[in-house]
Amino acid sequence: MMARLGWFLRQIENILLLLAFLLMIVVAVLQIILRHTAQGGLMWADDFLRIEVLWLAVLGAVVASRDQHHLGLDIAQRFLPPAWAQPLRRLVALSVAALSAVLSVVTWQFVQLDKDSGVYAFAQVPSWMAESILPLGFALISMHYARHALRVRSRVHGSWF
Repeated sequence: MMARLGWFLRQIENILLLLAFLLMIVVAVLQIILRHTAQGGLMWADDFLRIEVLWLAVLGAVVASRDQHHLGLDIAQRFLPPAWAQPLRRLVALSVAALSAVLSVVTWQFVQLDKDSGVYAFAQVPSWMAESILPLGFALISMHYARHALRVRSRVHGSWF
């Protein structure tokens, strides 16, 4: 059951990342074409693209943390005895999971404050909707690092969960 849930979450994350990237490319190309042919462009496109970069960065961080392709410092592991490497990796993963969980809560509070402000990000889209990727992304990163720390492996495809 958990392996299926992990597989499903993996597919959702991959699809969201792909769709966000494709949408950004389409809007950027359309904006370039319209600026050169129609003496203008979409008024909201530049602001949308800035928000889309935020979404891509967060979704990319989620996927990188899931697949353990994130930036890491392993200097301490090189100098410590091999028996200490695994516990150190677990400690680091638990620390990142805890920090990401705190960031998820803090960014959720930030989004709630922005929701009450009534500010728009672009084209009548409230800024809280554009920022909503932050608490979700940090929650997913926290979950991925907690899984890495616990090292629960599935028999299906050797995947995590």
